[in-house]
Formats: sequence, structure tokens, C-alpha cells
Amino acid sequence: MSDALLEPFSVTIDFGTGALVPDPDVLARRLADLDGYFLADITDPEVGAYTVHEVRVPKTGNNLLSSTTVLEPGKVGDEYFFTKGHFHANRDRAEIYLTLSGEGVLVMALDDGRTVTKEMRPGVANYVPGHWAHRSVNTGTTPLVFYAVYIGDAGYDYATIAERGFPVIVVEGNDGPQVQPNPRYVTS
Repeated sequence: MSDALLEPFSVTIDFGTGALVPDPDVLARRLADLDGYFLADITDPEVGAYTVHEVRVPKTGNNLLSSTTVLEPGKVGDEYFFTKGHFHANRDRAEIYLTLSGEGVLVMALDDGRTVTKEMRPGVANYVPGHWAHRSVNTGTTPLVFYAVYIGDAGYDYATIAERGFPVIVVEGNDGPQVQPNPRYVTS
């Protein structure tokens, strides 16, 4: 798809399932893809963790990319299922998450370890400023579905999170989800 010839278009989003019409690119991640991210060992690596359905447009700085993510419910040990999380390769790029269904927590962190968490529930739009790593956590019993919009050349830096982790984790507590320090977090 050529940037210069891009025509206006529409996409239909199913808020419950995250499905996009027409024809998105789909990335499926299993728990095996998150090996080493959780504190506890993964007992069933073939379980689906989440899918990302991306609208097809050129990945350039003058386009907005968008996608839906469907994050399944579940836990590994006491930790709720989450996305890998990432910084943007172009660190100054921002992103918006609009929760369509389900419930969860958006965890954001800076390189220095400062962390902010925000509720994810239907109708809530969360703004992720540039320079903040971000990860979504499903704290509910149904899939967490959200729509993301970001600048086309943002890119992904998964390696930093794979090496250092996030400063906090979200676990099941006696009174519901709790955010607590990640004992495996490596400071920069």
C-alpha cells in the first residue's frame, strides 16, 4: 500500500471480540512467547495469551496505525495474564488505548523505574505519552479488548522489557488485583 496513494477507508470493529473487518494482520501470542516474563513457571505454554489485529496501512510517520488487542483472562501463579509490553523504538511516540470490553490495568513505566497504573474498562481512553513503556493486564474473567492508535513509525522495543522487566506486577490479592514491586526488575 503506497503512502502517496492511500485512499480514505473505514474499518468495522466488533467491541466484544476485537475482530476487524476487512482483513487485518493478526499476531497471536501464546504463553510460550511470554516465557521468563512471569515470576512463576508456565505450566501450559500452548495456551493463547493474546492476539493483536492490526489495520493495514504503511508504517510511516505521516500515518496513524491502529489495532485491537484481545487479552485473554487467566493467571500464571498469582500474576494476571499480560501483554509483553514495550517501549516504542522511536521513544517520543505516544499512543492511545480505548477499552472496548473487559477490565484490566494499564501499567506504564519510565527508564528510571517510575511507574503509573491506570484502570482499563469499557469507555476509558488512556493516553500513553512518549518515553513510557506500557503493558496491559487482564484482571477480569472475560477477554480484555482495547483499540490502540499510534504514529506509524513508532516501532517496538521489546528487548528492553525482556531484559529488565517492568518495575511492578499485578497479582491477585485478597481484595482483588494488587500492584506490587517486581522482584525481578533490573534498574537501568
